[in-house]
Amino acid sequence: MKMKKADVKPFKEMLLVLRARLRGDVSTLADAALSNAGAGGGGNSSVSNHIADMGSDTFEQDNTILLMNNEGETLVQIEGALERVENGVYGICLECSGKIPKMRLKAIPYTPYCVKCASELESTKY
Repeated sequence: MKMKKADVKPFKEMLLVLRARLRGDVSTLADAALSNAGAGGGGNSSVSNHIADMGSDTFEQDNTILLMNNEGETLVQIEGALERVENGVYGICLECSGKIPKMRLKAIPYTPYCVKCASELESTKY
């Protein structure tokens, strides 16, 4: 049961906007992580050599990298959803081939699974 092109269009637009925003966020995060990594080099007089400050800097850098990884994974899922749009299979669960409800697609437009299959996959993951 394919979705009609008219039904898919708003989801495609949502995915494109989300992808553009995340690409910008990932670039910003990457720049921040690189500048924080370089800040410990000692050339900047405003950088403290206190061990607590260095620990805070490391913590911030680790969090930035974690956010980049999470957003990178989301970007991969968005690309997959856009590919499904182009192939005419957007809104169809990859696991059971059932229809993914529009309410779910509005909440998570890049999801490849219906609620039931997503729940089952999550429960077997852990």
